[in-house]
Amino acid sequence: MKPPRDKRPVPARPPGFSPEWAGGPTRTRRAAPAWGSSLPAPHPVASTEGQELDTLRERLTAFEGAKPAVQLDPAQVRPSGWSNRHDSAYTSPAFQRLKDNLDLAGGNEQPIVVHRVDAGYEIVSGHRRHRACSELGLPVFAVVCDEPLSGLDLFLAMERENREREDPSPYYQGRMYLQALDSGLLRSQRRLTVAIGVSHTWVRKVVQIAMLPAAVIDAFLDPAAIQPAHAENIVAALAADTATVISRATELAATKRTAKRSATEVVRRLVGLETPHEATILIRCGSMTAGHWRRDGKGRAVVTLDIGVSDDGAMVRVVAAIEDALGGGVET
Repeated sequence: MKPPRDKRPVPARPPGFSPEWAGGPTRTRRAAPAWGSSLPAPHPVASTEGQELDTLRERLTAFEGAKPAVQLDPAQVRPSGWSNRHDSAYTSPAFQRLKDNLDLAGGNEQPIVVHRVDAGYEIVSGHRRHRACSELGLPVFAVVCDEPLSGLDLFLAMERENREREDPSPYYQGRMYLQALDSGLLRSQRRLTVAIGVSHTWVRKVVQIAMLPAAVIDAFLDPAAIQPAHAENIVAALAADTATVISRATELAATKRTAKRSATEVVRRLVGLETPHEATILIRCGSMTAGHWRRDGKGRAVVTLDIGVSDDGAMVRVVAAIEDALGGGVET
């Protein structure tokens, strides 16, 4: 028995949406039918396209193990046009750990894959390793593809790399899918689902995240943490009062580095379920969370410190620091 038909339309672009790769207004596309978590029954055109893409997958897989790696100057290698990482991906603890490992090893033992373009190379897969080697001043080991690769080849390779991560981000996947649709590489969401082998429902959900206004995305410390349920709540709030949501997002973005709010906290603030006085701000000591502070209903600051950092000696220093910050104390 076929699963029930998902009749929800492809989400309309929220107010203020303008993808950086589109260069202006984007086309309107008719939504393809969805079948829960399953693909629609094969269409002759879709089946042919799927067979072609299977051949591309096999060719890329065979190629990766067939060529010896060579050393390249990272400056000669440019990112793929399908690279979808937000700048925050290169300032995260995970990226720093990768850099530390490559620094210790003297380079990337797992080669990246590139193909020749103009006078240099373009990355097929391995953007993080390339960026890490570049920042460390190390040559990057790469397998060079001698045969030309089409835009579809590059998209398929990048999409596969993204989904094979331990924790693939819905935001990054959505950006990539939306770019493929807006560029005309794949002409409909139905063709996209056939090409990459995921459900129409999942594509619709992650594309909705990618379509959020830039100001909203910037409110998050790491947009990779945005989940489909978050996007649904934000889109509903934008439809009700766009200006207020954008204003809240701008305020959150200004303090995101110091407040270090979770994605759930940001969403609650954006949709008006949590006021600034109710928000909890973490207190950090290096990489460790030492406690948090918030304002109560009367606007008073309430500081909570974890047991491990609040022994009597530590509290004497904390009180002294508070008094110093307040200008020598508050008279009673």
